[in-house]
Amino acid sequence: MRTPNVMRGISTVGVLLVLTLLAGCKAPGDIDNTVAPVSLILTSLSAVGGNFGDVVNDDGTVSDTPVVASFVARLKSSNNTTAPELQEIVIERYEVTYARTDGGERLPAGMQRALVAKVQVTPNGVVTERTTTVTITLVPASQKLQPPLSHLISPGFEPDTGFPTVTVDATLRFFGHTVAGDQVAVQGAITIQFANYAGDEGAGRGAGGRQGGSN
Repeated sequence: MRTPNVMRGISTVGVLLVLTLLAGCKAPGDIDNTVAPVSLILTSLSAVGGNFGDVVNDDGTVSDTPVVASFVARLKSSNNTTAPELQEIVIERYEVTYARTDGGERLPAGMQRALVAKVQVTPNGVVTERTTTVTITLVPASQKLQPPLSHLISPGFEPDTGFPTVTVDATLRFFGHTVAGDQVAVQGAITIQFANYAGDEGAGRGAGGRQGGSN
């Protein structure tokens, strides 16, 4: 069942991305971000390609849904004189959990995956920040073949809601440490509207995010 064009209006341009980053002293998993002398900042999350939120590709295949995440590392104090190479951050894993926002009850299973990415700290006085960008899996293909997402392929709608779409908030939590050993973490969230957009030109395309940070 193809998604009627009117359903695309449920979220702006088919997909709505929202960053909700921590602004307090506690980070994901109760990691205390006040210990490290540097902050891990998630500056953006963005969709990859033109099929974001599609459970079936135009050629009939099912594939992972990726996102691009960008990070910077900022010194907390202008008086920090520790060698920058000791304050670089190594991101080592991330986790994704989902929450329904459309009234449905069944959820895609959450996941944890390893991730190796180094984020160089931007020294004091340097205007241009050093950005690290990685492409990661947001929703694995296997989840699209299991309820509730598989219902969008057959019978073509989600039984809990009767909609030909499933809308979820996906929360991503990134965990790492400085080279010196201090733990850091940051989180963000994306709202995804899944549907069987295959063959519907322009569906599920276009996304934007807003920047944020954590202390």
